[in-house]
Amino acid sequence: MKKTIGPFRLDTRRYRLFYDIHSWVGVIGGLIFFVCCFSGTIALFEHDLISWENPTLRRTPGAESLGTDALIEHAEEHLGGFEETVFVELPSEANAAFHARTFGETGVRRVNLDPATGQPIATKEDSAFDFLTHLHTDLHLPRPWGRYLVGLIGIFLMMALISGAMAHPKVFKELFLLRWRPSLRMSFSDLHKQAGVWGLVFGGVMAFTGAVIGLLGLFAPIMVLSAFGGDVGKATEAFSGPPREATGNPAIMLSIAELAETTEAANPGFEAHSFLLRHYGDESAEVGLNLEPTPYRKLVAGETHRISLVSGETFHRSSFTGKGAGSRLFGAMQPVHYALFGGLGLKLLYFISGLVLSLGIVSGSLIWLEKRQPSPRQVGAKPRHRWLSKLTLGVCVGQVVASAAAIAAGRFMAESLEPVFWSTWVLGLIVAYVIPNGFLVCRAGGFLTAALLALTAAGDLTMSPLLTPEVIRIDLTFLALAACTLAISVVTPRRSKRRQPAPELSQSLTPSESPS
Repeated sequence: MKKTIGPFRLDTRRYRLFYDIHSWVGVIGGLIFFVCCFSGTIALFEHDLISWENPTLRRTPGAESLGTDALIEHAEEHLGGFEETVFVELPSEANAAFHARTFGETGVRRVNLDPATGQPIATKEDSAFDFLTHLHTDLHLPRPWGRYLVGLIGIFLMMALISGAMAHPKVFKELFLLRWRPSLRMSFSDLHKQAGVWGLVFGGVMAFTGAVIGLLGLFAPIMVLSAFGGDVGKATEAFSGPPREATGNPAIMLSIAELAETTEAANPGFEAHSFLLRHYGDESAEVGLNLEPTPYRKLVAGETHRISLVSGETFHRSSFTGKGAGSRLFGAMQPVHYALFGGLGLKLLYFISGLVLSLGIVSGSLIWLEKRQPSPRQVGAKPRHRWLSKLTLGVCVGQVVASAAAIAAGRFMAESLEPVFWSTWVLGLIVAYVIPNGFLVCRAGGFLTAALLALTAAGDLTMSPLLTPEVIRIDLTFLALAACTLAISVVTPRRSKRRQPAPELSQSLTPSESPS
């Protein structure tokens, strides 16, 4: 009779297989897992913090607006005419500006207008949250290869999570066990198990949806063309509607505001927050109204209505609903991944869960490396694991501090955003290699992160020309986050206890020793 291990009743051979898969996937991919997961927690708030990062976009609540049609005329004037396609984003609580972006043969031109006057608003070219979001979506690698790589990372992260659950036989029994100070390995082991269990479902969902979103551009064309027998035109028409070419004959345009109001009335629970103009001023002109559910409580993304700007006829409607369970599931990928189906409370829950998952990743790698570091009494031992441990610590702590520095730079000196971020991260790596005490590096990184967040929030509160209720809430949230970071740094041990003797080979497969 075979001996079984853990709640999944695995025999010893399968248990060792899952342990090895978990260990090597975690060790090889641990650093890049952490970079993607931690930057993803910040990417959640990219669109919520636009006006916070750009004080010129702030607007007094309840201020008057010229209206959509008048602002379109102002945008066309300031852009020197529209190209074939124009994307328009209407003012919102997070971004009070009327944004218009036209793109065609001459490239991309954009303008932000004050809704009350129609005059252009000067904005920063560089955004810290856009920069950090691209670190999450494509690692700042050339497109589309960076996005494909992140999609593959999602697949490997799923492997690490599944194999980790199978390789930890006592993980549910020790669900609330946390020994903070006995030894470095024991502390990291308990943190790793708690973070792994509490973040298992969240991490699995994020890894799966991230893999689908990242690899969509690679596999979607193949799937679509196979479904339509290789007919590109038929596939495009099925998803986007019939193509419309400009005729060169001018025509009078209908009111986009009235068309939006009529469409919203016919689709209760939806609002138009943006739209796409094609061939504006031509008799073939159309508007594609992007309707989003209001309030944001639906898992499936919104829908697009293509309407003629001459006749007012709706000639195509794109939606993920009403096309079967597969279509609805696919339409839910992006809202689930970026918490777009809930309010600020849901995003904060995602933020905490993302930090827990990031903690589980780095603690698992450090456990594995700490176990394999040579004892000082071992003559001639190669210190490669010690150097790899310092690299892990430098990358992770350095990224946290560099992200806080990038947020501060994005708010007060956007032109220096990228140099500040990369130089801070490199400095974190150097400090991790120079200072032998890893606990001291963690404490210093925590103190510095808390100081940067607090100073950024305090600077915005004291230096901003206009403080809206939304901006004040954001600054207070930064101060609360700084206080939490400071408290965690204070209770972090200053040094490790004496290193315990290396366990025997028979003990090397305990659940507390595996990386994320």
